[in-house]
Formats: sequence, structure tokens, C-alpha cells
Amino acid sequence: MSKVSRILMGGKTTRFLLVAAICVAAGLPSAAFDWKAKPVDALKADLVSYAREIGETNLADRVEKSVGAAEWMRLAIGRGTELLKASEGCDFRDKRREHGLRIIDYPLHFDNYSKDASLEDVRAFNEDVYAYCASARDRVFAEVARAKIPEGQLRLWRIYNMGFVIKGPRHTVAIDVTYLPQFRDKPDRRCAPNKDFVIWKPEDWRRLVELTDMFVLTHPHDDHYCGKGIAAYLAVGKPVVLPCGLDKLKVPAGVSDAGQNCIVLAHDNPEPIDIGGVKVWNFMGHQGKKVPCNVYLMEIDGVRVAHNGDNSAVEKEKMLAKCPPADVIIASTWNRVRAMVGACAATPGFDRSRSVLIPSHENELTHPVSNRESYWEMYERKDRLGGRPFPWPQVRPLGYGESVAIGCK
Repeated sequence: MSKVSRILMGGKTTRFLLVAAICVAAGLPSAAFDWKAKPVDALKADLVSYAREIGETNLADRVEKSVGAAEWMRLAIGRGTELLKASEGCDFRDKRREHGLRIIDYPLHFDNYSKDASLEDVRAFNEDVYAYCASARDRVFAEVARAKIPEGQLRLWRIYNMGFVIKGPRHTVAIDVTYLPQFRDKPDRRCAPNKDFVIWKPEDWRRLVELTDMFVLTHPHDDHYCGKGIAAYLAVGKPVVLPCGLDKLKVPAGVSDAGQNCIVLAHDNPEPIDIGGVKVWNFMGHQGKKVPCNVYLMEIDGVRVAHNGDNSAVEKEKMLAKCPPADVIIASTWNRVRAMVGACAATPGFDRSRSVLIPSHENELTHPVSNRESYWEMYERKDRLGGRPFPWPQVRPLGYGESVAIGCK
């Protein structure tokens, strides 16, 4: 989504409206997103209003009395996290889970890229969101290290955006884990991120490599992959599965894809390939017609997981119908989520009563606010989870750092 969004953001208003109209007419996901950027005080007032609407009076009162952006953002993230903890394992219909995610939306939609944002408010956002994302990473590391997975099950942890760690009884896979988010200290200056706000450091990549057996990437956009992550896996001889060669990726100098552990799947594989004991099917799609993006089906210790990254080529997702049925579907909700679910559901043997959709791509924080997908949109838009008549499987929305256990019959 990143390149397309930057093009649209940079165009003239008439061009933007024309593109949006074409998208609607063609049944494509519209570029006109629902969340509008607001000054920090207006965003705070919106949170207070929402909290009162859902009966979170204590949160509303504390946020209303708070001084400075850092305090109310911290209060929102803290209360949202408490509601998520109280609803672990529940599906998207659980109101505690919905309210928790939507409360977290507010601090995560501060317009930190606005030139009008004060440096004090930008730093408050950086500090609070850094703490939120870093704690999610650390929680995943700790839980993956101690988790014992029974036969016939997987546990999936969401680190950030569409990045997951998936652990079975014998194999553990990381997919689309990225170094993001990183934040600039001053929004109107194109400079390197402040070191305090760099969440993924070399020791974190080493820890991820220790905990997992392979690294899978859907496509080369920074919110889905990291060249240093690739290098960390190849350095210890663990497989990296890619949709294109390293010459198209930003990897550290001297890293080569000549070795047997760099596995480039740049063509459709309707029959599974065994990669270190994990069966992998892939269909070579694209994002925006130019960026290669694989649609994957992976069988990890007998349980199958589909992941479509930011694939635009719906016809490639339809090829999943010729594969064994997916037990888990990881799909970006902004990107024709119904098409991805429908493709998996067309597979003989697909069982909606036990198959699980994990919606993704909400709150990718390096996107501008107008293009920073929200949990609110995920719940409310009819082209996402708000279309009640659509025959969804089980749906398990996860916040950053959360996990869900999936069983296979």
C-alpha cells in the first residue's frame, strides 16, 4: 500500500477524486480513507466522546483532565490494552475487544507528520508509541520462547502490521516482520530517526532468528520486510523465502542470495515445496502491478496458514482454491479482504466453523493518518468486517503483541 498511497497523496485534488471514483466504479478498494487527520486537541476530544459513548466514564474523565499529549495517549493505550487482555481469545463480536482496539486507535492516529504539530506533541507520540510497540515485541519474544504447542495446533503472534510469528509443535516461522515503526524527531525534516525511537536493534533480530526456523516475506515494501532481518537469517544458515532476488531488496552490502538458504519463489508453485520441514505453496502476484508479492499457503506441522501481504492480483488468490484448505487466513482488511476469504472458502473441505480469519494491516504507523488503516474502519466499513451478510469464518482481531491458538481437526 505504501507506494500507491504516496502517489495518491502527492497528486492534485481532481486526480485524487478521479482515481477514487474509478476505484468505486470498478469495485476496487477506495483510496478515500475514513479517518481524517485532526489537531491533537481535537483528537483528544474525540477520544473523550467515544469513551463516554461506550460507558468508559473513568477513562473519559481522566483523559479530559490530562495535561499534555503524552498523558492522554498513555492513558488510552493502557486502558485499551486492559480491555484486550480481558477479552483474550474472543472474536470480533466481543465488545470489550472492539472497544479496546478502537480506544487504541486514537493515540495511534495523532498526525505526527503534520508540519503544524508541535515538537512537544510529536515527541509525546514517539515516546508512547515506541513503548507500546517495543513492549509488543518483547511480549512476543517471551511468549514464543516458553510456549509449548500441542500436536494439531499452532499459535500465532502479531508483532506489527502484517508481521507474525507462527509456532507449531516442531517448527516456527516468521513472516513479514519489519523494522518499523521508526519515528523522526521533527516532522518537517527528512532526517534519520532518533536512536531512542529505533525499535528493532541488532540484538532484537538475533533474538528473532534464535526463536524461529525460517523467515518468509510477501513483498519488498518496508512495512513488510527488512534487509537486516534477511541478513541475520542468512548469516546463521536459516532459510529466507522471497518473492524476488536480493538485487531488488535493500540488504546490507556483501549479503548474497547465491546460497541454498535464500529461496526465491518468483513463479507460481501450485504443488508444495518442502522448506525445512514446512510445506509452502505460492502464487506470484503483485502490488500495483510492479511490486512482486507472493500469496502463500504454508503447512506448519499439519496446520495450514494463508497470507496475502498486499497482493493486488485477485486471480492469484483464487488459485488457493486448488490447494488444501486453509485453517488460518491472514489478510489485510483494506485490500479486498472478502476476495481473499472467498478464495480460501472455495477450497474443497474448507470449514467456516473452525477456520479463522486474522485481519491485519491496521495502524501501520509510518503511513500518513489518511492512509493509516484503523480498527474503526475494520469494524465499520461494509467492504471490511462491517458487511454482516458476508459469510465470515471465525474472526480473531489482534492488537500488537497478542496471540491466538488455532486448532486443526
